[in-house]
Amino acid sequence: PDIPTPSTVAAPAAPAPAPAPVYPSSSRKKKDWDKVASEVDKEESETKEEGDAALNKLFRDIYGRADEDTRRAMIKSFTESGGTVLSTNWKEVGSKKVDGTAPDGMEFQKPEI
Repeated sequence: PDIPTPSTVAAPAAPAPAPAPVYPSSSRKKKDWDKVASEVDKEESETKEEGDAALNKLFRDIYGRADEDTRRAMIKSFTESGGTVLSTNWKEVGSKKVDGTAPDGMEFQKPEI
């Protein structure tokens, strides 16, 4: 009896890539939504944010690239201080309570929970 060996068995052909999804539309003009999405992503990555948005983006980037201890330190310091302190040093923050501080000329009020 002829038993096929691995070298004589043909490998199955790779499946053909799935066609891009077609989205329903009443428009007569076809629109490549994948291309639109990639253009929007490109624009968003090139856009320079200003003010609070830039600061929030900076903190998101730091948090996103941080290790677990740094993330834990950021969450603990921010929540315990009422949003006035943001530390990335877990050795400093992990062992004690983080007190909130107010800017010069202002009085710190603990938020009501």
